[in-house]
Amino acid sequence: MGEFRHAIDGKSRLTVPSPWRFEEEAEFFLLPSSAGNCLKAMPRQEIDRIRAQAALLPGPQRIEVLRALGSGSRQCRLDKAGRLVVPEEFCQALQLNGEVTLAGAIETFEIWNTAAWEQAKAKTEVIATPHLADFGL
Repeated sequence: MGEFRHAIDGKSRLTVPSPWRFEEEAEFFLLPSSAGNCLKAMPRQEIDRIRAQAALLPGPQRIEVLRALGSGSRQCRLDKAGRLVVPEEFCQALQLNGEVTLAGAIETFEIWNTAAWEQAKAKTEVIATPHLADFGL
């Protein structure tokens, strides 16, 4: 939960906010989002949920979904300082350099180029706000 701004250092390391660390050397899976110009960071349990959902698909579709997920994602662990290394190909593709924004997304979090996040956040508020009452918020 929340929104944080952190810098990616010269070794492509990014500090994960301490409230988002579940354990020392936590495992995450990084995957460019299909819904936005950001990088999704998912814990193992979220990958397991997606795997279970994919298991319900017919064989060829299941194989393709799992292939897309497996080939497009990268597994990483937090170091003892709470940092993860963002693969260079993701940094380049999503323009993740210098200061980035980490945005909570309930089960996951997202890593954004800060300028792209500001644009996406405005759009998200327009789309989400009318639905918040449906959730009693």
